[in-house]
Amino acid sequence: MAVLDAILIPSLTAADLLGLELHFMERVASRAANPVMLVYALAGRAISIGRHHLYDGPAECDGITLTRRLTGGRIVGAGEGWIGVALILPHLTALLPERDARIKPDQVINRYARGLLAALDALKLKCFYPGRDAVTLDRRELAMCSFETDSNGALLFEASLALSRGMHDLVLDLEHADPDGRLACAMYDSENSTTLARELNREPGFSEIADALMAGYRAQHGAIDARDLTADETKRGRDRGATLMESGWLQRRLGSEFKLASRMTAQLGAIETRIALRDNQTIDHLMLAGDFIANSPGLTALDRELRGACLDFPTMSRAVVKTFAGRDNYFLGIGDLSNLVQLIVKAA
Repeated sequence: MAVLDAILIPSLTAADLLGLELHFMERVASRAANPVMLVYALAGRAISIGRHHLYDGPAECDGITLTRRLTGGRIVGAGEGWIGVALILPHLTALLPERDARIKPDQVINRYARGLLAALDALKLKCFYPGRDAVTLDRRELAMCSFETDSNGALLFEASLALSRGMHDLVLDLEHADPDGRLACAMYDSENSTTLARELNREPGFSEIADALMAGYRAQHGAIDARDLTADETKRGRDRGATLMESGWLQRRLGSEFKLASRMTAQLGAIETRIALRDNQTIDHLMLAGDFIANSPGLTALDRELRGACLDFPTMSRAVVKTFAGRDNYFLGIGDLSNLVQLIVKAA
């Protein structure tokens, strides 16, 4: 197994984080750099929306910043009161033993959350990964996980760990940051969410959490070398992040051509599809949005597969199975792929 470089950044902007993740995914995929673990805290109060959420509002409101991750999944807390972990690997099984060489995408969080569970265990917290995207303590959500693989196969696994602010705080923050209700999440309170500070009766510092995370991932995956960012990595990350933000990364808008729509409640929240038709009533473009985890190349492949297709059950079923039933692409958070087919067809 490859050596994992651990880079600890106690204060980071959201744009710089995105830039560093993009930079390292490119470098790690080409084997120009070791796999990387970033442990970081974002500056200020923030909300992290998933890659696939629709949002066309401001980047900041009432002192709370909104940022969009490279990974999908639910809306989670970020910034003040949260600690982030990002594993950047050349492929899905890069740090795993040989017995896991053929794991499926729906097993990825299970495997890479184990280092987080080991770190929490070292803090005397008996946490559990019950499946889907959350790490829990006595059924209260403490951390949320997601992942993305790019067109080169590089894996980005992310976990957001509630330090002193939890998912119950996120609900309140959303009311301030998104008063128009563009974004939605489940209701949380002290019964179904928690924080490290609450469970430990103290607020651990960044260094203590970072040390526990390094020890936890070392115990699960082998050698870890702690190092600082180089000046070149810092610059490239800043430049990549600035370019991404200037491209309108935060905004994901619907054009007027997307006239057909359907929506369903799924495992992580809500998922919707929007469809634009050609004059002959075949599909021109399909957009999937909401609370799910899927690789962006797979979504692009499905859209390409459906262009010019008729919006009927057999055609949609063939396209969905062709795109997501193999090992290259994945769509998680919707259960059986037949649910995705039904969601698309229901828009007709």
